[in-house]
Amino acid sequence: MPKPSIDFLSQEEVNTIHNASLKILEGTGVKVRSKKALDILEQGGADIDYDTQIARIPPSLVKKALELAPKTIKLCARNPKYDFVLDKQQPHYTTTGYAALIMDLETGKRRPSTNKDLADWLRVADYLNNVSVNWASLTPTEVPASMQAIVETVTLLNSSEKHAQTEALNATEARYEIEIAAAVAGGKEELKKRPVMSALQSPISPLAFEQGSIEAVIEFARAGIPVVHMTQPLIGETAPATIAGTLVVSNAETLASIVISECASAGAPVIYSSAAASTDFRTGCTNSGAPERFLMHMGLTQLAHYYQIPAELVGGGIDSKIPDAQAGYEKGMNNAVMLLTGPELIVALGGLDAANAMALEMLVIDNEIINAARRLARGFEINDDTLALDIIHKVGPMGQFLGQKHTLTHYRTEVWVPELSAKSSFATWEKAGSKSLSQVAHEKVKQILATHKPAPIPKDVYEEISRILNRAETELLK
Repeated sequence: MPKPSIDFLSQEEVNTIHNASLKILEGTGVKVRSKKALDILEQGGADIDYDTQIARIPPSLVKKALELAPKTIKLCARNPKYDFVLDKQQPHYTTTGYAALIMDLETGKRRPSTNKDLADWLRVADYLNNVSVNWASLTPTEVPASMQAIVETVTLLNSSEKHAQTEALNATEARYEIEIAAAVAGGKEELKKRPVMSALQSPISPLAFEQGSIEAVIEFARAGIPVVHMTQPLIGETAPATIAGTLVVSNAETLASIVISECASAGAPVIYSSAAASTDFRTGCTNSGAPERFLMHMGLTQLAHYYQIPAELVGGGIDSKIPDAQAGYEKGMNNAVMLLTGPELIVALGGLDAANAMALEMLVIDNEIINAARRLARGFEINDDTLALDIIHKVGPMGQFLGQKHTLTHYRTEVWVPELSAKSSFATWEKAGSKSLSQVAHEKVKQILATHKPAPIPKDVYEEISRILNRAETELLK
């Protein structure tokens, strides 16, 4: 079957980046601001300088960690029908974000987000066919900072039946999040079998790990929670001003992250990830929708598959501030490129302004863009039936194919039909109200919020979670 795909680094180039990363890890090392993590690395065979907090990781330890890391990972959901496996067979999508701003559905203006906004966001995401994994894309700003990640975890698991991907800033947050997920899964052993939650962890580029974040990783690894090791180097700021050099920094950080996970718990599920980006040196702002970002993520996907580790890369990064033409071309190009490159997870839906703000309208527009990109990536079949020689002969010159059974049979699979985009004549579009895509998306969001009600967490489980929240408040808000 002819199927478009992109694989632009040669095997020699992949080997070169890999070997350069190993030299950085063994020679320069990484700064780890956690004695607990340094002790774990030393026990694994790393050379530790406790005074400078530098860990130098030999190639043999990297090799061992990569051998221990699972090559496929099952991400489970509260509703088992949404379970799926990261196995390089097909990409899945996540929402994007961790923003504290939302475009208000009524006013169109930015405002601080609330826990209700997050719950509404998750209900819309739960409805959309392309969302397999939910992030806490919006921050409940009315909640005290020390409780935000924990409350987000509860909202993620209660407001959608799909897989939840959260984060923790320290080991205490991680333990509470694990306890909440275990209550949903039916216990900690069941959670290991069916991880309804995974967790993000980001090194501090270049080549450093904060105490809280890396100690949270240790907790997640030991609980069997898949950890997404998402690097975030910026070309020319926290990485060299070259794509190749930024790939080396990003890859070295990810390999160090994987080593820490595997030293903490052999066989811990890990996901290779990056949100590497470029910088607009005129303003100092991150360029999320820049073409060089696509190049980096294409290369990083190849590196992940070189290691046979599931990959999660950003495919929906844009710089547009509203759902407009710029958002459309940035999202369309970015998503198509990443889909053709083939990471198992693509971070894509809902973000604006380098994911500093979220818009429900953008969430449903992104779903439409991804449907189109999926059609492109699916390619087409060539066989006796699709060549249709007998049908062409039957219809003949100047004939019409609309009335043929063959047309009815194949139309639905061959031709993508959008749900939101205007594909009718101008007169028909004008008669329907001359609505822009943003207006159509706004109406779609309203419809989803009015009709789509994911099943909540069972009452007895939620009561247990409430007790966990009360304990967390007692400890963290004292």
